[in-house]
Amino acid sequence: TLDHVSRVHADARLILITGDLADTGDPAAYALLREILSEVRLPVHLTIGNHDDRGAFRGVFGGEGFVQAAVDLHDWLVVLLDTKDDISHFGCLDGGRFEWLQDQLFRAAGRPVVVAMHHTPADLHVPCFKTSDMKESDRLLSILRKNASVRHMLFGHRHVAAAGSLSGISFTASRGTAQHIVLDWEQYGKPIFVAAAPSYDVVMLDGSDVVVHRHEGLDQLPVIRPGDPK
Repeated sequence: TLDHVSRVHADARLILITGDLADTGDPAAYALLREILSEVRLPVHLTIGNHDDRGAFRGVFGGEGFVQAAVDLHDWLVVLLDTKDDISHFGCLDGGRFEWLQDQLFRAAGRPVVVAMHHTPADLHVPCFKTSDMKESDRLLSILRKNASVRHMLFGHRHVAAAGSLSGISFTASRGTAQHIVLDWEQYGKPIFVAAAPSYDVVMLDGSDVVVHRHEGLDQLPVIRPGDPK
């Protein structure tokens, strides 16, 4: 996936990886990720998800505290949130993270803002997931809704591709680069995971507009009508 991004989108401003960097939080996995990222020329910004271990991540990548950042793109601000909960697979923003978010939105000073995180803060109406997977999700959405600068939200976690709006704020959810969940609308138990080709989203920020394109799979599909030769 990173090879594809670097080749097809070499002019990108940055790469966001929104959590589940490792499956079980193994330090060796973070060491491998650091080695892989060392070959990527584009700036990469990371946060963690429910499968990650914050201490193990920090032991390899350095730093301390929550894994989050405010990325200044001059005309835009990208706020990357650490929604990892240490005691469950749900997301949370306690421990000063709500206050940190509010501070970053204040510092945006009217510039448009994209907020990226791992967990989804509301119900995506997928049969095997009936509720939000974040604690105090109403508080998060209230903070974002009150700030007119917030233009879009990005997240993953659910292993499905989705788009729409939550509390009036547009969002896109990426199904990610690992296993994907089948949208079986007659299935209300455990989700059905399948081994599918990786996908990733390309976010275009233009003025105050947000456009998201999706590379659905990095496998080679049969061509039914060729385009113009390059």
